[in-house]
Amino acid sequence: MSDRSTILIADDHEDALLAYSLILKSEGYDVLSATTGEDCLRIARENRPDLILLDVRLPDISGVDVCKRIKTDSELATIFVVLVSGLEVSTDSQVLGLETGADGYITKPIDTRKLLAQIKAMLRIGENVETTIADTQRKEIARLSEFASQSRTPVTAQLYGVRPLRQSFPDIFNQMVQQYASVLELALEQQAYKINNRVTESLQEIVEQLGFLNAGPRDVVDLHSTALKMKLTDATAKKARAYINEGRMRLVEMMGHLVTYYRSRSLGASAINTSRNRAQTEGADH
Repeated sequence: MSDRSTILIADDHEDALLAYSLILKSEGYDVLSATTGEDCLRIARENRPDLILLDVRLPDISGVDVCKRIKTDSELATIFVVLVSGLEVSTDSQVLGLETGADGYITKPIDTRKLLAQIKAMLRIGENVETTIADTQRKEIARLSEFASQSRTPVTAQLYGVRPLRQSFPDIFNQMVQQYASVLELALEQQAYKINNRVTESLQEIVEQLGFLNAGPRDVVDLHSTALKMKLTDATAKKARAYINEGRMRLVEMMGHLVTYYRSRSLGASAINTSRNRAQTEGADH
C-alpha cells in the first residue's frame, strides 16, 4: 500500500481529467478518476481516497448530491470533498454545496496554486486528526488493559477459587472474543443503517456463557479490550472512533446483563432452598 495521499477526480470531461491528473501526479499524489456520480461513489467505497475533486455538473447525479451522499455515509464521511464549478454556477449553488458538507469550493478556470494549496491544507488537517484518533485508541486500550490485568483480591480468590477466564479457559475465551468482535460490527451496522441486528440478544448470549463460567467484571473488560484491539487494527479513523464509542456502550450493557444474570441465578437458588426447607419442615411435622 502506498503511503502517498490518494485523490479521486470526478469530471465527465476527458481533457479536465487529464489536466488535473497531470498536475496532481506531478505533486506526488496517487490519482483515481470517475466520469459519473455513481462511478465516483463506487470508486470511493472501493478505494477510500483521501480527497475527492468533484465537479458539480455530472451526467447522472449532480456533484452536490454526490457530496451529500458521501458525507452522510459513515464509511466515507471523513473523505475531504472539494466541489468544482464553472463561473456560471450561482452563489446559491455554491452555498448549497457547502451546506451539504463539502470541505471546499473552487471555480473554473482553476488556479493551480490555489487548488494545490487547498488540497495540502486539507490533507494536513487529516493527518492531525489521524494522529489524535490514534492517540485516543492507544489510551483507550491502555486504560482497559490496565483494569483487566489487575489481579483479583486475595479474599475474592479464596472465596471463589477462580482465575481470569483467559487463563482458565483460553480456547473458550478466544472464541468469545471473536463472537464479541462480530457483535461490535453488528452494532455499527445497526447504528449506521437503522436496522435491527439483534445486538442486545447477541450480547445476552455472550453473558450467559460468561455467567456459566463464573466470569467477573475484569473478565468482561478483558474480553472487550481484546476484541476492540483486534477491530481497531487497520480500521479507518472514522471507524476506529465508532468502534470505541459504540464499544463503551456495549461494555456497560454487557456488565448490566451480567449483574442481572447473577441476580436471577441467586434468586433462583434462594427460591429452591426455600422450597426445600419448607418441604423438609412439612415432612418433619408429619
